[in-house]
Amino acid sequence: MADATTKNEKLTHSKGGATTRDDRCDSGVPMIQGDASEPVGPEDALGSGLKRGDYSKVVGNLTHTATVPAPDHKPGEPSSPAVTLVHQNPLVAQRGDEKGVKGGTHPLSDEG
Repeated sequence: MADATTKNEKLTHSKGGATTRDDRCDSGVPMIQGDASEPVGPEDALGSGLKRGDYSKVVGNLTHTATVPAPDHKPGEPSSPAVTLVHQNPLVAQRGDEKGVKGGTHPLSDEG
């Protein structure tokens, strides 16, 4: 524990509170101070919705996509795609804090 405390002291913390660094899900990104009503657990850096962390350097230049159900899919038509791609890289820029909501957890289909 002393080792984690020493490493923690060397890191830059957000204003208004310290970021816990001995959480195994912590990716070490700068965070906006959250609210106590927020659910516990990691944010989804590539998910839809505001995120407290700045994941831009972690994601880098790699292309990230996900498939979501196509809203206009017609099951009886073979040429009607059942899924569509959502490019996730732009979602990293959705920064902020939505009170009581874990970052990046809105459905990706909202982005389609």
